[in-house]
Amino acid sequence: MTSTILRRDFNRASIAALLAALAAARGSDANAQPQHSAAGTKQSSRRDVIKQALPGDPARDITLVEVTYPPGTGSPVHAHANGVMAYVVSGMVASQVGDGPERTYSAGEAWWEPAGAIHRVSHNPSSTEPATLLAIYIAPRDATAADLMKPL
Repeated sequence: MTSTILRRDFNRASIAALLAALAAARGSDANAQPQHSAAGTKQSSRRDVIKQALPGDPARDITLVEVTYPPGTGSPVHAHANGVMAYVVSGMVASQVGDGPERTYSAGEAWWEPAGAIHRVSHNPSSTEPATLLAIYIAPRDATAADLMKPL
């Protein structure tokens, strides 16, 4: 017998368990793309977790990207051609979108960035603990990585 998961059954605990499993699997993934500065200091890394075509017209994909911030690191100011939702898997992430206030999100919390909004602040405020978030994009099928996140 095949079971079907209904939207109402897919609750926060289910999402948290799924995201925790994805984060645990990250350690062995060869697709992780850490970046290092000239001084050798570790920077944030991005890893494509999954990309799936969505039904309907226009043709769109949903893409999940895992972003890991070592202590005290973050992303440059950037924008997204399409909206993006961010979900903190572990640690804390400070974020400021557009002219809104800067806010620190903890594991299990999420925020939305509208299409074209400038993401002014995105960093790990901890000096000792890493932070991981999932960026969830719904974008045209032909969108490139540069379309998903464009440094300004």
